Amino acid sequence: MFLLLVEDEGTLAESLSGVLVAKGHRVDWVADGQMALSQLATTRYDAMVLDLGLPYLDGRGVLEALRTDQKFIDRQDLPVLILSARDQSIDKIAALDAGADDYLSKPFDVNELEARLFALLRRRLGKTGTDLNWAGIRFDATKRIFFCENETLNLSPREHAALLALLQAQGEPLSRQALFERVFADDEDALSVDAIDVVVYRLRKKLTPLQAQIHSVRGVGLYLESIPT
Repeated sequence: MFLLLVEDEGTLAESLSGVLVAKGHRVDWVADGQMALSQLATTRYDAMVLDLGLPYLDGRGVLEALRTDQKFIDRQDLPVLILSARDQSIDKIAALDAGADDYLSKPFDVNELEARLFALLRRRLGKTGTDLNWAGIRFDATKRIFFCENETLNLSPREHAALLALLQAQGEPLSRQALFERVFADDEDALSVDAIDVVVYRLRKKLTPLQAQIHSVRGVGLYLESIPT
């Protein structure tokens, strides 16, 4: 997942970002509400993890802007999980009324946070159950394993990140730049978006014997679909 983390407590944010990146996610971190809106205006995320007690613009203000401002019209359905030390019912109700999708009180378990984010993503995609499915490929979010035709796919971390991004897109094309950003998060060795082509090439070779393939549309992007039988 490509996540926006909005948290002004630097130690917590750095620790959480590190764990999520190690789990294969891409994380952008900002420390105040105004910076969050700037990021939302320019970058498309899979979900946002939002603190309430932020400088300049608090979390509720960020939520209200995201859900009502016309400049966010194409991303107003972005899943938002509140992560806050405020654990009173009145705070939770106010955040949910303002447009939050879920609420997790601090302190928290990172595995629970990740599970809640996957649940929000499945809900956004209209999926039921615990897995993500598309084009004959199934991702078990609990075990973090891909299956196709009941066979486990053995993937490198970068191939894993690329396939998960394509699976989450549910057949909608992802630009090479968007895929690059999800696969090469904070990787200084990747100097150019062309690096994604090597990952896609290797992933295609592993998918070739199976009933799924990665298509490319010039000038648009790449998408995953099942092979007609």
